[in-house]
Amino acid sequence: MTTPFDASRYERALERWRVLAERRLEHMTELYETGRWRRYFSEDSFIGIVRETKAAVELWQRLAPDPDAEPAPVAQFFDIADERAFVRAPLPSPFTEQRSVA
Repeated sequence: MTTPFDASRYERALERWRVLAERRLEHMTELYETGRWRRYFSEDSFIGIVRETKAAVELWQRLAPDPDAEPAPVAQFFDIADERAFVRAPLPSPFTEQRSVA
């Protein structure tokens, strides 16, 4: 027997992921403001992480908007599938690299 679909369960999960992404952005902001990011990251990698974090926050805010915020139009959710900004190119395989034997 299958279990009935519980939409509120999935909405709560989406909201938790949104909150987690927002907390990560707050953490990255704190690292930047205090200068502690220099202990853990190079400048290029930190900038990349911040960009990824901002993109993730924007995506999760569209998927699971804050209930206290004003509602988003329904058409906005269909635009998410069309965007290519969140799709990464696949990483090169370490098995296809040709190593020279010296």
